[in-house]
Amino acid sequence: MKPKVRIVACADNFHFIKDLIPALSDEFDIKALPFAEIPGAGWKNFVSSDVIWLEWADGASLNALDIIRQSYSLVNTKTILRLHRYELFTQRTVDNIWALSNESVSRIDRLVFVSKVVQQIGISKFPWMKESVVIPNLIDHTKFPFQGKTRGFNIMMLGRMSYVKNLPLALSMFNELTKLDQRYQLHIVGEISDPELVYYLENFINKTGNKNIHHHGKIDNDKLPEFMESMSYILSTSIFESQGLGILEAMCCGLKPVVFNFPGAENIFPSVCLWTDLEQFKMKFMPYHQSFDYHKWVVDKYSIEKNIHLYKNLINETLKRS
Repeated sequence: MKPKVRIVACADNFHFIKDLIPALSDEFDIKALPFAEIPGAGWKNFVSSDVIWLEWADGASLNALDIIRQSYSLVNTKTILRLHRYELFTQRTVDNIWALSNESVSRIDRLVFVSKVVQQIGISKFPWMKESVVIPNLIDHTKFPFQGKTRGFNIMMLGRMSYVKNLPLALSMFNELTKLDQRYQLHIVGEISDPELVYYLENFINKTGNKNIHHHGKIDNDKLPEFMESMSYILSTSIFESQGLGILEAMCCGLKPVVFNFPGAENIFPSVCLWTDLEQFKMKFMPYHQSFDYHKWVVDKYSIEKNIHLYKNLINETLKRS
């Protein structure tokens, strides 16, 4: 009988793990279990699990640790908690983690981060987190098929545009690039989450007169590969990313990455993709274009197909813990 693994996430936010479930199903009886079903209809499913995977360290997940600690039925159940970058920068979540009892912390059999830098930040705040592992998010590369690229002039910026994405820096750098060649176009894909940035974008375009900046709003993931067909570059000016899945997905399609050297970027991307100043930024748009190399690099390092063993090993090692 396959070990029973149930992944639970508040608000059904299985975004970063949903593609892993089919790939793990050959070895585990694994399903997503919404928190709304606990302790209702899903309670039996919950307490009969061999492993409970808490996908977020939000209030509901941390409360679940107390349920696990207090329930006699769960005494032999193992627990995996995955902690995401923004949670360590959200005071409410940090306070909730501080409030955990020693007993609740002891019920975390495996703590998982997706990047080394985020792990180091976690350890600096909570020394008990040194007993953790780093396993990156993985990509279903079949959803982002390779598109042979040659040098073009369409630059894509992808993601929910919060202050972390550093839109002002992107606009300033791009404006300098168009002074060299007016053929470059910047395509911003994603909702702008902070209202001030909407006004900033409009103000920047009006005052610079740069008409080569286009905001497309949110595009569904299944439509992104089609949109990327006309793109040549994926730009990131983020001040911090735990991994930057959108960048990796674009690279999988063959787009050339142009990534601001945020903390830990050197652990995620090839050094040739990174820049820290204007001169380095402009050099990334020189003619040499390694389209297939970007695709192959992502497939080798981050694809589910080649790296699902990392998650299988994680679950199997957790099952063996005493």
